[in-house]
Amino acid sequence: MLVIGLGIVMFNDEDIKIIDEIYKEGYLFAQYGIYVKKKFKERIFKIPVDIGLGCPHKKNGGCIFCPEMGRPISVKYCNAKIPLKEQIEKQMENQKKKGFEKFHIYFYPGTNTYAPAEKLKEIWDFCLSYEDVIGLSIGTRPDCLEKEKLDILKEYVENGYDIWIDLGIQSMHQKTLEILNRGHNVSDTINAIKECHKRGIKVCGHIILGLPGESWKEMMETAKILSLLGVESVKIYPLVVIKNTKLEEMYWMGEYRTLDEKQYVNLVCDFLEHLSPYVLIQRLSKDKVPGEIKISPEWDLNRFKVMNRVNEILKKRGSRQGAKFYF
Repeated sequence: MLVIGLGIVMFNDEDIKIIDEIYKEGYLFAQYGIYVKKKFKERIFKIPVDIGLGCPHKKNGGCIFCPEMGRPISVKYCNAKIPLKEQIEKQMENQKKKGFEKFHIYFYPGTNTYAPAEKLKEIWDFCLSYEDVIGLSIGTRPDCLEKEKLDILKEYVENGYDIWIDLGIQSMHQKTLEILNRGHNVSDTINAIKECHKRGIKVCGHIILGLPGESWKEMMETAKILSLLGVESVKIYPLVVIKNTKLEEMYWMGEYRTLDEKQYVNLVCDFLEHLSPYVLIQRLSKDKVPGEIKISPEWDLNRFKVMNRVNEILKKRGSRQGAKFYF
């Protein structure tokens, strides 16, 4: 295991060696996709599934950026109206035709630990019953990770499965979480990361840049804090204004403005520079947001386009991930 600051990263010596190789090959940040290819020696695909668990925070109004129906999903077969078996097998069949050999099941929309532990175990056991499934990635909130649920996931880790919690962090600043009406505290995030690591569960932190009222300095502090806590990976997103949200009201009243493409790409580069070089980068932008519900920004959010621009800027700066990370 790697110790960074106050945190313990669930990577072994082989993982660290792989990340070092990524930089030696000229990559400017630790791309998760490259890491996976090197680690597993096979093509791995994350199959997104929707098990319809919703979100416990909706009764409290939900987050200001989240519409009533939850996050819009454009992935075919990732739909709670379709049986889980069909969601998995249809996508597995399609991806095998493209050359993918092994799979993670990614519980994507909603809070995917918002159910009794017994029900979750039944779902997780079913997913891991497929011979070609090597692990789970479970999207959830920091305040919805009770001990009994984490203990079940610990058993999978001990049986050799690759288990990740995709944690909706967004920011490591309490005032920002309150503006967002997140309904959890920074202390919940810190505790969730520590409790996962106690059990050998890896953490992918989801972070939004350009949140209302958050300064450049505070965003860079989030990068450093997550590094010190030892998160294994991050997904970074721009804030998108979607119809029928509190954020839309703020937008039309002139209380919030989205980042333009140049601002966002430069912020991502800054964030990467302040992040530990041993945090894997899973995403640098959002999935496609349907045009009929997207208010702002108007520029193309395509993750590959954004990734290429980030590479260009880092190269122009003569910089890379971790260049300004000190503790």
